[in-house]
Parts: sequence; structure tokens; C-alpha cells
Amino acid sequence: MLKKLMLAAALIATPAFAQQNTDISGAHFLSGEGDATLAALGRQAAASGKRLVITAPSDWHAKIAAKVRAGGKADVVMREGFYENVLVRVEDASAKTAAEPDRTAKAEAEKSRAEAERAKAEAEKSRAEADKAKAEADKAKAEADKAKAEAELAKARAQQQAAQVPKPAVVATAPAPAAAAAKPDADEIRARFEQSLLGGRSAEGTLAVGALQPGDTIYVDGPVRAVTRRDGLRAVLYWLDGDLDLRRSELKGVGENRYQVLSAIRGENGTLRREFDNTPALALREPAADAPVRATLERNFNDGRVISETLPTSRLLGGDVIYVGDGAAVVVRREGTRQSRYWLEGSLDTRQAGLHADGANKYRVLSDSVR
Repeated sequence: MLKKLMLAAALIATPAFAQQNTDISGAHFLSGEGDATLAALGRQAAASGKRLVITAPSDWHAKIAAKVRAGGKADVVMREGFYENVLVRVEDASAKTAAEPDRTAKAEAEKSRAEAERAKAEAEKSRAEADKAKAEADKAKAEADKAKAEAELAKARAQQQAAQVPKPAVVATAPAPAAAAAKPDADEIRARFEQSLLGGRSAEGTLAVGALQPGDTIYVDGPVRAVTRRDGLRAVLYWLDGDLDLRRSELKGVGENRYQVLSAIRGENGTLRREFDNTPALALREPAADAPVRATLERNFNDGRVISETLPTSRLLGGDVIYVGDGAAVVVRREGTRQSRYWLEGSLDTRQAGLHADGANKYRVLSDSVR
């Protein structure tokens, strides 16, 4: 009679376990309150021959598997989740599904190998294009340096000849003001650019300042600004249309009258490079509870939740990200598996080497020595 009762209980418990989905919150898992549940699931899965499919953040997988196998040697499949919880689903472990991981692993390995070969080919192609672009840029620079040297030599000779000619007592005529203020011929400058940068090919047309892309190179000669861009294996040329302050932080000087575009140009008034930036250090403090800047920063960088902790500038660490508002700033810091937010307090010089401007009013801390 006792054996019949135990068999009936097992038959009742097994279907219930087979249909079981268990959700353990991140707080319960991290505090250890879910360990007993995971061990019980492992024990039941080992006894029933079922498979446990567990979805959770990848950096929790090892700890979860250990907790499950503490209850029994269950068949466990770990999948990456993007929410801070542990979802356990019970599945049948048939012979067909048991063979699938091997086939999947083989397919993934072949896919990864193909992607690696494709990435290698693309890298070699990019390297060849970069080498070609560098050679063309070096050639253009050499021609520009040669032209500059010839112009300086001609100027020196003219000055020498002028010094050897005695000045007349009375100047009979004076040069016309229009001739003295003659403007450079933009068409001639464009023709020189097309010859030196494209070997005589024509430019594609005009390009707006807002359409500049990282990797573009800007050449300046008088009123003309030329932009070169890689298009596959060839270089294309555009005439820049619009006003652009060449001191902006999105540009990097790579030679005389030559600039490389580091990031897209956003807005008319951007930040200037460190050598041109005279901005004083920022005085930052925690904003008042009813301050508009507090509501804006908490909404944008903490999902509208209250930020209650503060952090002095002397305790900034490499990897911190700073978002600056009107007299206030929020620091976002990765601490283990979560992100913490702080109000930054103190004086902050945004021009120091340990900070990198990463867009408008956003700075990335590069070292622990930021003050």
C-alpha cells in the first residue's frame, strides 16, 4: 500500500514539475535567497530526466550552474538574458534535442570561421586603402611643400632685387588699390586641388558641413576648402559649403592647412580644441530639489529616479562618464553588475588630459588622476 502511495505522488509531482517555470528576481539571487530554489530544481530535474533552460545575465551563469548542480547532476542549458532576473524553464531532454547542441556548435564554429576570414579580408582591404590614402596624402603634402618653398624663394629674390634698386626721389605713380588688394582666384585654386588630389579628375560637387564624416580630410587654400573621402578603392573630392571653425574639437590638425575629421559636426557652436579653449573650470554642486536642471538630469540619466549621493571630483575614477548640465553634473559609474549615479561636487577643468570630450556636455574619464 505504501509503495502505491509513493508511486502516485511521483506521478502527480512529475507533470507539475515538467510544466514549471520559475522566475527568481535579481535581488533574491544576489542575496542568496534563491539558492534553495535552484538546488531544488536541479534535484528534481536530475530525478526526472528533464532539462533546465535558464535565462540570465551572462556573468551570473557560472554561479547559477553551481547552485543548480548542488541539488543534483541536472542537464542545464544557459542562455544570455538582458534583465536582472533568473528565468528557469523545464523541458524534455529527448535524444533528438540532445544531439542538437553538437550540430549547433559545429554550425556556429563554421559561421565564426567564415566571419573571421571575411573580417580578415576586410581588414587587409582597409589596410591597403589606408596605405594608398597615406601615399596620396604624402604626395599632396610634398607637392604643397615644394610649391611653398618655390614661392618663398621667389619672394626672397624679389626682395633682394628691390633692395638693390635705388628709390626715386619722387614717386611718379602708385599702384592701383584694386590691384594691390587682388583676391585669389578660387577657380585656379580648385583646379590645383583637382590636379594634386585627384590627378586631374573633377570634384563630385559640394558637401555641407553637417555631412562631414569621420575620416574625411579637409584641405584649405585661401577661400577654398576641399574635402577628400574614401569611396571604396578610390578617393573622391568635394568642395565644402558652409562656415566651419577649424579650431573645433571634432577636427585634428595633421599638417599645414590640412585637418582630419574625428567625428560628425553637430551644431553651429561646438567645443574648441584644448589649445584654443579658454573656458574656465566648472564649479559643480548638487542642485536644489526643485531645480529644473536636477529634474532634467535625473530624467535623462537615471530613468527619472532620484539621485541622492554625491561624489567629489578628487574621487573620479577611470571609466566614469560625466554628463554636465547648468552648474551640475551627473557621474555614471559601473560597479560590478550595476551602474551607480552621483552628483559631482567641486571644481572640474574639462581641458585636462585625463578627460576626453565625447560629444556635447559629455566627458569620459581616462585615468584616476583627474582633479
